[in-house]
Amino acid sequence: MVKGNQVFRAALFISTALLVLAASNALSLPSEAARMYSTASDRLTDLKKSSKKKYRSYWIDCVKLFERVEKKHPKTANAADSCFARAGVYLDLARLNRSRRDLRESGRIFSECQTVYPKHAMAPEALFRAVEIALDDRNNTRTAAGNYRKLVEHYPDNPWTDKARLRLGLPDQKRKKEPEIRAAASPSPQGNATVKEVRAWSGGSHTRVVIDLDGPFSFEAHQLRDPDRLFFDLKKTRAADTLNRDPLPIDDGILKQVRSSQFDPDTVRVVLDLASLKSYMAFPLREPDRLVIDVTGQDGPGDSDAASQPVSSAGSAALTETPTAAPSAANHDGGDQKLSLSRQMGLKVKTIAIDAGHGGHDPGAVGKYGLKEKDVTLDVARRLAVLVKEELDCNVIMTRDKDEFVGLEERPALAKTKGADLFVSIHVNAHRRRTARGIETYIQGLQASDRDAMETAARENAMSMKRLSELGSEIERILADLKKDDKIEESIQLAHTVQASLVDTIRPAQKSVVNLGVKRAFFYVLINTEMPSILAEVGFISNQEEEKLLKTSAYRQKIAEALFDGIKKYMDSMSPKMAGL
Repeated sequence: MVKGNQVFRAALFISTALLVLAASNALSLPSEAARMYSTASDRLTDLKKSSKKKYRSYWIDCVKLFERVEKKHPKTANAADSCFARAGVYLDLARLNRSRRDLRESGRIFSECQTVYPKHAMAPEALFRAVEIALDDRNNTRTAAGNYRKLVEHYPDNPWTDKARLRLGLPDQKRKKEPEIRAAASPSPQGNATVKEVRAWSGGSHTRVVIDLDGPFSFEAHQLRDPDRLFFDLKKTRAADTLNRDPLPIDDGILKQVRSSQFDPDTVRVVLDLASLKSYMAFPLREPDRLVIDVTGQDGPGDSDAASQPVSSAGSAALTETPTAAPSAANHDGGDQKLSLSRQMGLKVKTIAIDAGHGGHDPGAVGKYGLKEKDVTLDVARRLAVLVKEELDCNVIMTRDKDEFVGLEERPALAKTKGADLFVSIHVNAHRRRTARGIETYIQGLQASDRDAMETAARENAMSMKRLSELGSEIERILADLKKDDKIEESIQLAHTVQASLVDTIRPAQKSVVNLGVKRAFFYVLINTEMPSILAEVGFISNQEEEKLLKTSAYRQKIAEALFDGIKKYMDSMSPKMAGL
C-alpha cells in the first residue's frame, strides 16, 4: 500500500511537472516575441543616431529583424507592432535617400498591415500614411482615394480620417461648410518653436508671405482645389498667444487672404487663399527662423499703388524707412519674348536697388583686426548711392541705410515693390585660408561654380555647407524658372561689366589684386528678384592686407566708383545703338 501511494505521488508529481513545463513553454512564445521586437526596436533607435544611417544595408537589417518577429510569432501583439514598424523603417529610409522605391514600399506595407491587423491602434494612422505617400508619389490620387475609402469605412470618426480628408482637399460630408482650422486640444510640448507673426508683401507678378518663428522647424506644403488654396504645416510648432488669428487680408489679385491657427497640438497651419496661381516656392531661413513663401499669379496684377505695399499681421508696414521710387520701366509690354525685352526696346534703368549686406545683430565676416563686413558694405553702399543719384540721375532704393538687421527675404521684396530695375548686393568675402584674396561677382545659379563659391553662398545665407547641400532638390524647385528667365542673361552681362570694372579700378591701389571672375551660386537674397541682379564680393576681410585696405575711406571710395562704373557701362549697353538694333 505504501509502495502504491509512493507510485501515485510520483506519477502526480511528474504530471504536475509536465503541466508546468507546458505552461512555461506556452508563456515563452510571447516573451520571446517581445524580446525579439525589443531587440529590433533598439537596433533601429541606435541606427538613427549613428553615422551608419547613410548606408541602406543597415536599414534593411532592421527590416529583417522585424520580419522575423512576424514570421516566428505571427499571432502575437508584437507581430502586429513589427509590421507597422517595418513600414515606418521604409518611410524613414525614403525620407533619407529620397527613393521612390522605398516610399512606395512603405505605402504598400502600411496598407497591408491595416488589412491584416485592422483593430491595431496604428491601423488608422497607417491608412493615412498610405494616402499621404500615394499623393507624394507622383500625385497618385487613385491609390490615395482607395485608402481613404477604407479609412471612412473602418474608422469614420477617427482623427486620422479627418486628416486624410483635409490632405485630399475633400469637403466634410458631416458639415455644410469646410471646418475652420482646429484649435489646439492641449498645450504644445516644451521645446517646440513658436509662430510669432505672419507678414506679406505684394508687388508685380508675385506676393511674398513670411512666417516668423522663434526656433528651428520643419514644414510640409500642400495645394488644394475648390476653393483654391495652399497650406503649410509647420511641424513641432505652436501659435504664440500674440499671433493674430484673424485672416490677414491681401486682395492683390494673387492672394485673397492668409489664415493661421493651431491645427493640432504640434502643428501650426498657415493657409493662403488663392485668387490666381502660376507657381509657388517656399524656403526656410535661419537667424532668425522664418519660412518664406513666394506665390506667382497667372497674370500679374500690375504695379498699382495698392499692390505694392507691405502688409503685416501686426498692422504695421515693414521697412518703412525707404525712399519711394518711380514705377519700373521694365514692366512695359511689347517685343519678341525670345530676346531680352529690355534690350529690344532700349529701356532706360530708372531705379537701382543697392543692398548693403548684413547689419544689426548680423556682423557678417569679421577680420583679424576687428573690422566687420556690415560696416564696410554699408559705407560702400552709401557712397555708391551718391554717385548713382548725382551722375546717373536715377532713383535709389537702399535696403538698409543704417546699422540694422534686414532679413534676406525682405531685401528683394523691397526692391520689387519699389520698382527697381537693377539689384546690386554688396558683400565682403572671407575664407578659412588667410592668404585667400581677390574680387568676384556672383549671379544666381542652380549649382555653385566651385567649392569656394558654395562656401561663400553658405556663409552669406547664414547656413552650414551641409545644410546648403541638403537643399539640393529644394533649390532646383526654387530656381526652376531660371532657365526660362531672360533676366539671367542680363544678370550675366551686368556681372561681367561690374567685375571688370572692380578689377581695373582696384588694381592701381592693390597691384596684387586677384580677378576671381564671375561665378554662380545659390543666394537667398537673389531669389525672385525679377530684375538683373548680382552679388559683388569686393575683397577678403580674412586677408590681413585686404582688411587694412578695406578700413580706409579712400579704398572704399574706389570700390564704390568701380561699382558705379560697371553699372554705367551696363546701362550704356542697354541703348538700341549699343545693342545693335
